[in-house]
Amino acid sequence: MSVDVEPDAVTTDALEVRRPDVPTTLNELAALKGEAIEVIEARVQVLETLRKAAIRATHPEDWLLFRAPAEQGGQVVGYLQDCGCDRVRDLYGIEVFDVSKPEKIVGNDPAVFHYLIEGNGRCKLTRQTVEAMEGGRSSTDDFCKDKTGADLELAVRKAARANLDGNITRELAGMKSVPQEELVRAWTGTPKRVESCRLGRGFGSRAERLGATAEGVPDMPPPTCPYCPPVNGEPVKLVYRQGKGDRGAFYGCPNYSKHPNQKIIVNAAEWIEQQQAKASKPAPTANHKAPQGVTGDKPAAPSSRPPDAGERPAPAKPVTQGDIKWSAGAGPPEPGEDG
Repeated sequence: MSVDVEPDAVTTDALEVRRPDVPTTLNELAALKGEAIEVIEARVQVLETLRKAAIRATHPEDWLLFRAPAEQGGQVVGYLQDCGCDRVRDLYGIEVFDVSKPEKIVGNDPAVFHYLIEGNGRCKLTRQTVEAMEGGRSSTDDFCKDKTGADLELAVRKAARANLDGNITRELAGMKSVPQEELVRAWTGTPKRVESCRLGRGFGSRAERLGATAEGVPDMPPPTCPYCPPVNGEPVKLVYRQGKGDRGAFYGCPNYSKHPNQKIIVNAAEWIEQQQAKASKPAPTANHKAPQGVTGDKPAAPSSRPPDAGERPAPAKPVTQGDIKWSAGAGPPEPGEDG
Protein backbone atom coordinates (compact mmCIF):
# COMPACT_ATOMS: atom_id res chain seq x y z
CA MET A 1 0.00 0.00 0.00
CA SER A 2 1.33 3.40 -0.92
CA VAL A 3 1.09 6.50 1.21
CA ASP A 4 0.43 9.84 -0.39
CA VAL A 5 2.59 12.67 0.89
CA GLU A 6 1.52 16.23 0.43
CA PRO A 7 4.09 18.32 -1.53
CA ASP A 8 3.89 21.17 0.96
CA ALA A 9 4.89 18.86 3.80
CA VAL A 10 8.03 17.71 1.99
CA THR A 11 9.03 21.29 1.18
CA THR A 12 8.52 22.37 4.77
CA ASP A 13 10.60 19.46 6.09
CA ALA A 14 13.41 20.21 3.62
CA LEU A 15 13.58 23.81 4.76
CA GLU A 16 13.52 22.86 8.44
CA VAL A 17 16.32 20.30 8.29
CA ARG A 18 18.65 22.86 6.72
CA ARG A 19 19.06 24.27 10.22
CA PRO A 20 21.95 22.65 12.12
CA ASP A 21 19.85 22.50 15.29
CA VAL A 22 17.20 20.24 13.72
CA PRO A 23 18.07 16.55 14.30
CA THR A 24 17.93 14.34 11.24
CA THR A 25 19.03 10.87 10.14
CA LEU A 26 20.27 9.38 6.89
CA ASN A 27 16.86 7.82 6.31
CA GLU A 28 15.18 11.20 6.66
CA LEU A 29 17.64 12.78 4.26
CA ALA A 30 17.18 9.94 1.78
CA ALA A 31 13.43 10.56 1.83
CA LEU A 32 14.08 14.06 0.55
CA LYS A 33 15.81 12.60 -2.54
CA GLY A 34 17.25 15.44 -4.65
CA GLU A 35 16.85 18.01 -1.88
CA ALA A 36 19.05 16.01 0.49
CA ILE A 37 22.27 17.32 -1.11
CA GLU A 38 21.01 20.89 -0.79
CA VAL A 39 20.24 20.30 2.87
CA ILE A 40 23.74 19.01 3.58
CA GLU A 41 25.38 21.86 1.65
CA ALA A 42 23.23 24.41 3.47
CA ARG A 43 24.28 23.03 6.86
CA VAL A 44 27.95 23.04 5.87
CA GLN A 45 27.67 26.63 4.64
CA VAL A 46 26.10 27.77 7.90
CA LEU A 47 28.75 26.11 10.08
CA GLU A 48 31.67 27.28 7.90
CA THR A 49 30.42 30.87 7.90
CA LEU A 50 29.93 30.80 11.66
CA ARG A 51 33.39 29.32 12.27
CA LYS A 52 35.09 31.96 10.12
CA ALA A 53 33.15 34.74 11.85
CA ALA A 54 34.08 33.34 15.26
CA ILE A 55 37.80 33.21 14.45
CA ARG A 56 37.61 36.68 12.94
CA ALA A 57 36.13 37.98 16.22
CA THR A 58 39.20 36.82 18.15
CA HIS A 59 42.59 38.51 18.41
CA PRO A 60 46.04 36.97 17.78
CA GLU A 61 46.80 37.38 21.48
CA ASP A 62 43.87 35.02 22.23
CA TRP A 63 45.67 32.12 20.51
CA LEU A 64 48.50 29.86 21.57
CA LEU A 65 50.37 28.16 18.72
CA PHE A 66 51.84 24.66 18.96
CA ARG A 67 54.16 23.04 16.42
CA ALA A 68 54.49 19.31 15.88
CA PRO A 69 57.99 17.76 15.70
CA ALA A 70 59.66 17.97 12.29
CA GLU A 71 59.63 14.19 11.88
CA GLN A 72 55.83 14.31 12.27
CA GLY A 73 55.37 17.04 9.69
CA GLY A 74 55.95 20.22 11.70
CA GLN A 75 52.30 21.31 11.45
CA VAL A 76 51.31 24.43 13.40
CA VAL A 77 47.91 24.56 15.12
CA GLY A 78 46.23 27.17 17.28
CA TYR A 79 44.61 26.67 20.68
CA LEU A 80 42.01 29.27 21.66
CA GLN A 81 42.71 30.42 25.20
CA ASP A 82 40.04 31.07 27.83
CA CYS A 83 40.00 34.82 27.14
CA GLY A 84 39.28 34.17 23.46
CA CYS A 85 36.46 31.75 24.25
CA ASP A 86 34.54 34.65 25.81
CA ARG A 87 34.45 36.32 22.36
CA VAL A 88 32.96 33.34 20.48
CA ARG A 89 30.60 31.82 23.06
CA ASP A 90 27.60 33.99 22.19
CA LEU A 91 28.04 33.44 18.44
CA TYR A 92 27.53 29.71 18.93
CA GLY A 93 24.85 30.15 21.57
CA ILE A 94 26.84 28.11 24.11
CA GLU A 95 25.47 27.81 27.63
CA VAL A 96 27.24 26.53 30.74
CA PHE A 97 24.99 25.05 33.45
CA ASP A 98 24.94 22.77 36.50
CA VAL A 99 28.27 24.19 37.70
CA SER A 100 29.62 22.59 40.89
CA LYS A 101 31.15 24.36 43.83
CA PRO A 102 34.93 24.86 43.41
CA GLU A 103 36.93 22.14 45.16
CA LYS A 104 40.26 23.06 46.72
CA ILE A 105 43.04 20.48 46.60
CA VAL A 106 46.10 21.02 48.80
CA GLY A 107 49.31 19.01 48.63
CA ASN A 108 52.23 18.68 51.03
CA ASP A 109 53.06 22.37 50.62
CA PRO A 110 50.15 24.46 51.96
CA ALA A 111 51.28 27.37 49.77
CA VAL A 112 50.62 25.29 46.66
CA PHE A 113 46.99 24.42 45.96
CA HIS A 114 44.58 23.80 43.09
CA TYR A 115 40.93 24.53 42.46
CA LEU A 116 38.79 22.17 40.38
CA ILE A 117 35.28 22.88 39.15
CA GLU A 118 32.82 20.79 37.11
CA GLY A 119 29.89 21.66 34.84
CA ASN A 120 27.85 20.88 31.73
CA GLY A 121 27.36 22.78 28.50
CA ARG A 122 25.16 22.93 25.43
CA CYS A 123 25.23 24.64 22.05
CA LYS A 124 21.82 26.03 21.03
CA LEU A 125 22.88 26.18 17.38
CA THR A 126 23.86 22.52 16.96
CA ARG A 127 21.99 21.06 19.97
CA GLN A 128 25.16 19.29 21.06
CA THR A 129 25.68 18.76 24.80
CA VAL A 130 28.72 17.95 26.92
CA GLU A 131 28.59 16.74 30.49
CA ALA A 132 30.92 16.50 33.47
CA MET A 133 33.50 18.86 31.96
CA GLU A 134 36.23 20.03 34.34
CA GLY A 135 38.23 23.18 34.73
CA GLY A 136 41.09 23.92 37.06
CA ARG A 137 43.92 26.26 37.95
CA SER A 138 46.89 26.22 40.31
CA SER A 139 48.40 28.77 42.67
CA THR A 140 51.72 28.26 40.85
CA ASP A 141 50.42 29.60 37.50
CA ASP A 142 52.01 32.74 36.10
CA PHE A 143 49.01 34.99 36.77
CA CYS A 144 49.34 34.24 40.50
CA LYS A 145 52.70 35.92 40.88
CA ASP A 146 52.80 38.71 43.48
CA LYS A 147 49.45 37.53 44.93
CA THR A 148 49.02 36.22 48.46
CA GLY A 149 46.28 35.41 50.96
CA ALA A 150 42.69 36.08 49.96
CA ASP A 151 43.75 37.70 46.67
CA LEU A 152 45.52 34.50 45.64
CA GLU A 153 42.53 32.33 46.63
CA LEU A 154 40.14 34.51 44.64
CA ALA A 155 42.39 34.65 41.57
CA VAL A 156 42.74 30.85 41.40
CA ARG A 157 39.00 30.24 41.89
CA LYS A 158 38.05 32.74 39.17
CA ALA A 159 40.61 31.28 36.79
CA ALA A 160 39.28 27.77 37.43
CA ARG A 161 35.76 28.86 36.48
CA ALA A 162 37.06 30.64 33.37
CA ASN A 163 38.91 27.47 32.41
CA LEU A 164 35.71 25.44 32.76
CA ASP A 165 33.85 27.85 30.48
CA GLY A 166 36.75 27.75 28.04
CA ASN A 167 36.91 23.94 27.98
CA ILE A 168 33.19 23.69 27.24
CA THR A 169 33.38 26.36 24.52
CA ARG A 170 36.42 24.80 22.85
CA GLU A 171 34.76 21.39 22.87
CA LEU A 172 31.46 22.56 21.37
CA ALA A 173 32.95 25.06 18.90
CA GLY A 174 35.91 22.91 17.80
CA MET A 175 38.56 25.47 18.76
CA LYS A 176 41.04 23.14 20.49
CA SER A 177 43.26 22.58 17.44
CA VAL A 178 42.79 25.01 14.55
CA PRO A 179 45.31 24.86 11.66
CA GLN A 180 47.41 27.98 11.30
CA GLU A 181 46.31 28.33 7.67
CA GLU A 182 42.68 28.63 8.79
CA LEU A 183 43.59 31.52 11.08
CA VAL A 184 45.38 33.24 8.20
CA ARG A 185 42.35 32.87 5.91
CA ALA A 186 39.91 34.16 8.54
CA TRP A 187 42.07 37.22 9.28
CA THR A 188 42.71 38.11 5.63
CA GLY A 189 41.80 41.76 5.06
CA THR A 190 42.39 42.70 8.72
CA PRO A 191 45.52 43.89 10.54
CA LYS A 192 45.54 40.63 12.55
CA ARG A 193 48.56 38.39 11.90
CA VAL A 194 49.52 34.94 13.16
CA GLU A 195 52.99 36.31 13.93
CA SER A 196 51.39 38.12 16.88
CA CYS A 197 50.08 34.89 18.43
CA ARG A 198 51.77 33.50 21.52
CA LEU A 199 54.11 30.56 20.98
CA GLY A 200 53.91 27.32 22.94
CA ARG A 201 55.33 23.82 22.74
CA GLY A 202 57.39 23.09 19.66
CA PHE A 203 58.87 26.58 19.29
CA GLY A 204 61.93 26.01 21.47
CA SER A 205 62.65 27.11 25.01
CA ARG A 206 60.95 30.05 26.71
CA ALA A 207 63.86 32.32 25.79
CA GLU A 208 63.68 31.19 22.15
CA ARG A 209 59.94 31.86 22.03
CA LEU A 210 60.64 35.39 23.21
CA GLY A 211 63.08 35.94 20.32
CA ALA A 212 66.42 34.48 21.45
CA THR A 213 68.43 32.30 19.08
CA ALA A 214 68.37 28.60 19.89
CA GLU A 215 71.57 27.07 21.21
CA GLY A 216 73.72 25.72 18.37
CA VAL A 217 71.73 27.51 15.66
CA PRO A 218 73.72 29.99 13.53
CA ASP A 219 72.80 33.59 14.31
CA MET A 220 72.06 34.64 10.74
CA PRO A 221 69.06 34.77 8.40
CA PRO A 222 68.15 31.27 7.18
CA PRO A 223 67.30 30.43 3.56
CA THR A 224 63.66 30.31 2.51
CA CYS A 225 61.54 27.60 0.88
CA PRO A 226 60.75 28.16 -2.81
CA TYR A 227 57.86 25.68 -2.73
CA CYS A 228 55.78 26.86 0.24
CA PRO A 229 53.34 29.72 -0.39
CA PRO A 230 54.12 32.93 1.53
CA VAL A 231 52.42 33.47 4.87
CA ASN A 232 51.17 37.05 5.22
CA GLY A 233 53.50 38.04 2.41
CA GLU A 234 56.55 36.54 4.10
CA PRO A 235 58.39 33.50 2.67
CA VAL A 236 58.60 30.38 4.83
CA LYS A 237 62.01 30.14 6.50
CA LEU A 238 63.94 26.88 6.49
CA VAL A 239 64.81 25.32 9.84
CA TYR A 240 68.36 24.50 10.94
CA ARG A 241 69.02 20.82 11.66
CA GLN A 242 72.06 19.59 13.56
CA GLY A 243 74.37 17.08 11.90
CA LYS A 244 74.22 13.42 12.89
CA GLY A 245 76.87 10.82 12.12
CA ASP A 246 78.13 11.27 8.57
CA ARG A 247 75.36 13.72 7.75
CA GLY A 248 76.34 17.35 8.13
CA ALA A 249 74.09 20.11 9.39
CA PHE A 250 71.52 21.43 6.92
CA TYR A 251 68.48 23.65 6.53
CA GLY A 252 65.17 21.95 5.73
CA CYS A 253 61.58 23.02 5.22
CA PRO A 254 59.31 22.69 8.29
CA ASN A 255 56.41 21.93 5.93
CA TYR A 256 58.20 19.32 3.82
CA SER A 257 55.28 16.91 4.13
CA LYS A 258 53.14 19.31 2.08
CA HIS A 259 55.44 19.00 -0.95
CA PRO A 260 57.02 15.52 -0.68
CA ASN A 261 58.02 15.51 -4.36
CA GLN A 262 59.79 18.86 -4.07
CA LYS A 263 62.52 18.48 -1.50
CA ILE A 264 64.64 21.42 -0.41
CA ILE A 265 67.87 20.82 1.55
CA VAL A 266 70.52 23.52 1.93
CA ASN A 267 74.00 22.62 3.16
CA ALA A 268 74.42 24.61 6.36
CA ALA A 269 78.21 25.01 6.10
CA GLU A 270 77.98 26.39 2.57
CA TRP A 271 75.13 28.72 3.46
CA ILE A 272 76.97 30.08 6.49
CA GLU A 273 80.12 30.63 4.43
CA GLN A 274 78.13 32.55 1.80
CA GLN A 275 76.47 34.75 4.41
CA GLN A 276 79.74 35.48 6.17
CA ALA A 277 81.35 36.39 2.84
CA LYS A 278 78.54 38.85 2.14
CA ALA A 279 78.85 40.36 5.60
CA SER A 280 82.64 40.80 5.31
CA LYS A 281 82.55 42.38 1.83
CA PRO A 282 83.39 46.10 2.25
CA ALA A 283 80.73 48.49 1.07
CA PRO A 284 81.62 51.56 -1.08
CA THR A 285 82.28 54.65 1.07
CA ALA A 286 81.98 58.37 0.45
CA ASN A 287 85.80 58.69 0.47
CA HIS A 288 86.17 56.25 -2.40
CA LYS A 289 88.22 57.98 -5.16
CA ALA A 290 87.33 57.56 -8.79
CA PRO A 291 90.12 56.88 -11.33
CA GLN A 292 92.11 59.93 -12.34
CA GLY A 293 90.29 62.00 -14.92
CA VAL A 294 86.89 60.44 -14.18
CA THR A 295 84.11 62.22 -12.32
CA GLY A 296 80.97 60.24 -11.69
CA ASP A 297 79.77 58.44 -14.79
CA LYS A 298 80.95 61.12 -17.25
CA PRO A 299 84.14 60.49 -19.26
CA ALA A 300 87.05 62.84 -18.68
CA ALA A 301 87.45 65.77 -21.10
CA PRO A 302 90.64 65.79 -23.20
CA SER A 303 93.44 67.76 -21.58
CA SER A 304 94.45 71.08 -23.22
CA ARG A 305 97.81 71.51 -21.45
CA PRO A 306 100.97 71.81 -23.58
CA PRO A 307 103.05 68.65 -23.84
CA ASP A 308 105.84 68.31 -21.29
CA ALA A 309 109.44 68.38 -22.39
CA GLY A 310 110.40 65.11 -23.93
CA GLU A 311 106.85 64.32 -25.02
CA ARG A 312 106.52 63.90 -28.78
CA PRO A 313 103.54 65.88 -30.11
CA ALA A 314 101.18 64.22 -32.52
CA PRO A 315 102.18 64.84 -36.18
CA ALA A 316 100.35 67.76 -37.80
CA LYS A 317 97.94 67.02 -40.61
CA PRO A 318 99.38 68.28 -43.96
CA VAL A 319 97.53 71.27 -45.47
CA THR A 320 96.42 70.87 -49.07
CA GLN A 321 95.38 73.52 -51.56
CA GLY A 322 91.77 72.45 -51.16
CA ASP A 323 91.90 73.48 -47.52
CA ILE A 324 92.67 77.16 -48.40
CA LYS A 325 89.64 79.43 -48.81
CA TRP A 326 89.88 82.70 -50.82
CA SER A 327 87.84 85.87 -50.56
CA ALA A 328 85.43 86.90 -53.33
CA GLY A 329 87.21 87.99 -56.57
CA ALA A 330 90.48 86.51 -55.58
CA GLY A 331 91.87 83.26 -56.74
CA PRO A 332 94.95 81.23 -56.30
CA PRO A 333 98.19 83.09 -57.33
CA GLU A 334 99.53 82.50 -60.74
CA PRO A 335 102.95 81.00 -61.00
CA GLY A 336 105.57 83.69 -60.40
CA GLU A 337 103.21 86.16 -58.61
CA ASP A 338 104.77 85.41 -55.30
CA GLY A 339 108.01 86.85 -56.58
